[in-house]
Formats: sequence, structure tokens, C-alpha cells
Amino acid sequence: MTTKTPTWLALLGGLALGAASFAHASPAQDSAIIDTLVKKGIINEQEAKDLQAEVASQSSAGTLGISSSALTKLNLSGDARVRYEYRNGQDGGTGDTQERNRYRYRLRLGLTGELKDGWFFGTRLETSTSNRSTNVTTAGSATGPWDKSGNGIYLGQVYIGRHMGDFTVTAGRQPIPFVFSSMVLDDDLNPEGLSEQWKYKSGDVTWLANLGQFVYQDADRTNPFGGGANFENTYLFVVQGGVSVKLGGGTLQITPTYYGYSNSNGSATALTTPNSATLQTTGLQVIDIPVSYGFKLGGLPAKVFGDFAYNADAGARADAAGQSAYDGENIAYQIGFGLGEAKKPGQWEGKAFWQSVDAFALDSNLVDSDLFDGRTNMEGFVVQAAYVLSPGVSVKFTYANADRKNSALATYGAGDIGTANLTRFNLFQADLNVKF
Repeated sequence: MTTKTPTWLALLGGLALGAASFAHASPAQDSAIIDTLVKKGIINEQEAKDLQAEVASQSSAGTLGISSSALTKLNLSGDARVRYEYRNGQDGGTGDTQERNRYRYRLRLGLTGELKDGWFFGTRLETSTSNRSTNVTTAGSATGPWDKSGNGIYLGQVYIGRHMGDFTVTAGRQPIPFVFSSMVLDDDLNPEGLSEQWKYKSGDVTWLANLGQFVYQDADRTNPFGGGANFENTYLFVVQGGVSVKLGGGTLQITPTYYGYSNSNGSATALTTPNSATLQTTGLQVIDIPVSYGFKLGGLPAKVFGDFAYNADAGARADAAGQSAYDGENIAYQIGFGLGEAKKPGQWEGKAFWQSVDAFALDSNLVDSDLFDGRTNMEGFVVQAAYVLSPGVSVKFTYANADRKNSALATYGAGDIGTANLTRFNLFQADLNVKF
């Protein structure tokens, strides 16, 4: 006959009680469970008293209780990252070179939930106030070594939405709800406004449509007191359609997208200031076509991917920059290859791509802030590799090399290398990531 020690019996009862306490947060239910354990002969009276005292002490120390008639699912997730980064760039006019050696970290903590009738919500706290970065630079404050002035926690996402069959609508500050590449959008961006998504699968074909109506910049001052200037809000409208189809042993996805802006916000910095983060949205009507084909190669997941963008109003943007002769600077493209999958311990993945962006082809406020220092009028290549060390723990390495595409024009955008005539740019990043 097998016997159990009182310690293991108490532990078993404690685990059962702990699970019920988390779900219900009810002292009466806790007592009922302990009584049941006694009646079943799993624990004796003394063990029950000890267990009750332990539960009471834990309750006084603080417990987490979730009780809602509407909530059906709640998820807590996040990630932490430490990074070494080196970047340098040359001023095309003076020939001077600037270098940055930085050690950085970030924290993101998210809470998402699902409710009855298809409703859902999400929120995320994160480090850094930047719209395109959640990084904090170590010892980066001027007030003293290791102070905490730059270590604030900010609201990165807050949104509410509803699933209605194949259709989903979301309102608030939300993750990017489109298929996109780093050439066009930085994945740290969280647009604010409304989005609508539709997805329908029929056999080997999946159809999708994504719409977005976002407040790009709130500068509304209509009929101000004192006869001041009128400024209207600027809105970004996105229309995306697409299809994903199984083809030749792989999956082909094409998602044509349109990015349009409601007006040119006169309160923003003029386009003739190339190294500004608030460039005017004059002359931006972008048609973007991300394409990818995923397949197996030697038993490993592989993907050929590309992106092509055309700004139909680049002439107006060139005029705003005082560069009317360069109205043909309207094309951007990216083409690359990826191999592997870094999801489980021991798995790896890598990718490489070439990218070329004309000066007036894209919105320089939205492009990736790292790979080419957040600029347009740049072209070059990027190589990335990742490896999973342990469940939830991985390393990632990135190298980028780019040059100014048209030496007669500035490199428009806001980057960490302090010149509007950036050329011969290099970036290296080594990341240690933890996800939970």
C-alpha cells in the first residue's frame, strides 16, 4: 500500500486551493475546499488548520483575484531586451564621420482580454516616449550616472474592439493592423484611430481587406481667438486588399496598399528641414505592394519576399522641398530571402535583403528608425540572424550598410547621426531577448 506524507498531502491541497483562489478570490470557497479535503481523507484536521492559516497569511500579504461575468479570457505577456548597438555615418558634404556606441534596454508589458459577444481589449506599457523606439540608453542622462530620469513607463497601446464573424473593428492606440515591411513602417509604431479588418478563407485561398483611419497629427485650431492662423488635423487613411493562396507547395501572399493623407499640416516643420521628425505630409499618396512566397527548403521554412512602393504625388513633395527638378524621386523597393524558424530552443533563422528608397518616395516619419537611420534617399543591404537559447530566451544580430542614393539631395528624415547629408552608414546590433 502506498502512503503519502503529510507534507505532500498539504502541498496537493495547497495547489488545488491556490488554483481555486485565483479563479474565484473567495475565502468562503477556500474554506469549502479545505473541508472537502478533510472529508475525503486527503488531509487530517491538523493539516487543515495549518493550510487554512497559510492561506490566511498569503491573503493578508496580497492576492490577485479575477471575477467578471463578462470576461472570458485574460492574457499577460511581455518582453525584455538588452542591446549593444554601434552605428556610424559620414557627412557627404564635409567628409566627417560620427560614431555611436550604445548599450540599451527596453521593457514592454501587455494585458489583453476577451469578453462575451466578441468584444476584446488590449493595453501595453513600455519604456521610452519615442513613437518608433522603446529603447532606453544606459547612462544616457545628463543629470548623473545611472539616474532614472529617462526610465519612465508610458502607455504604448490601449484599444477596444469587436470580432463579428469574419469582420473585426478596433478603436484606440493599436498595433499596426496591416501587412507591411520595414521599408514603409517601423514595427514600433502604434497608430491611433480606427481600423477595420476582414478575412475570409475558401479552400486554399484566403482573402483579406484592411482599412485604417488614423489621426496623424492633432493640430486643430479652427477660428482661434485673436485671429490666429487656422490649422486642421492631419489624417492618414489606409486601404489594403490582398490574397493568400497555396501554390506550388508554398504560400503566395500579395497585399496592395494605399496610404493617403488628408491635408498638408501647416504647423509641421517645412520639408526643407531634412533632418526633422515632423516633416510636412505634402505630396504623399503612396501605393505599396508587399509580396511574399513561403515554402520549404531542405526541411526548413523559407521565404522570398519583396516590397514595391510608388508615390503618385512625389512632384508636389519635391516642390515643397525646393527640389522641383527631382520630381522623379518616387520609387522604393525591397527584395530579400529568409531561411529557418526561431521559435523553439535550438532553432535559428536568418534573412537578408536589399533596399532602395528615393528621396520623395515614402513618409520619412514612418520608415524604420534603425536600419537606415530612419532616412529616405538611401539604399543598401541588411543581414539578420536569430537563435533560440532556451524557452522564451533568444539572441538576434543585425547588420546594415547603406549609402546616400542621390548625392544631389539630402537624406530626409530624423536619425541618430546628426547630418542631413548622411552617407556611408553602418549599423550593428546584438540583442538578448526574453519573452513571456
